[in-house]
Amino acid sequence: MTPRTRASTELTVGGLLVLAVIGAGLFFKVRPGATVLDRWALAAIPAVHHSGLLLVVTRLGSPFVVVVAAVAGFLATWRRNRPRALALLVGPVLAVAVCDWVLKPAVGRTFEDVVSFPSGTVTAVAAVATVGLLATPDRWRSLVAALGGTVTVLACVSVVALRWHFPTDAVAGLAAGAGVVLLSDCAARAMGARLQPGAGRRGSGAATAEPRPDAERTTTH
Repeated sequence: MTPRTRASTELTVGGLLVLAVIGAGLFFKVRPGATVLDRWALAAIPAVHHSGLLLVVTRLGSPFVVVVAAVAGFLATWRRNRPRALALLVGPVLAVAVCDWVLKPAVGRTFEDVVSFPSGTVTAVAAVATVGLLATPDRWRSLVAALGGTVTVLACVSVVALRWHFPTDAVAGLAAGAGVVLLSDCAARAMGARLQPGAGRRGSGAATAEPRPDAERTTTH
């Protein structure tokens, strides 16, 4: 996959994920109750109100883990890709902020009288997993993607089993966390390309081309 194709794929996936969250948010703003998917998943996943393992999984979405992952992603990529390093530093924090300060108040969906859409825990875990994916060299990326995807799915199951969220809250958190980090990386790449020396002159080659020899002769008589 070429860098241009990879960038296009990243932009498409990130954009679709964020649009899906916005669309779901608009739906739940009007109809905040459980959907058919929620009822099915809540019946399939038994309630576990006290589980050390599930609580450990949810702690992967704590602010401390998010900050550590952001700094680690920044340090891991700074030398080889500075725009991406800045995106990985800002992206996960931005994802959590958008979830807690924008989406939850705007949608107002609740579960057990607590504002729940999207799941902040899953948003954070998905953002951290996406940071790990983007910070990893290509040869290890498949392994990291499988690991990060597994942990994120476990976080979704955990918040549902603990009865903290509707299942659709958890899925929306996955989309929000991954989507915001991917779009942050795309934005940082675009900004980095604009700030590169000579970037603004690349499209003006015809205007700056040297005059043809015959034109020079006509102007030197």
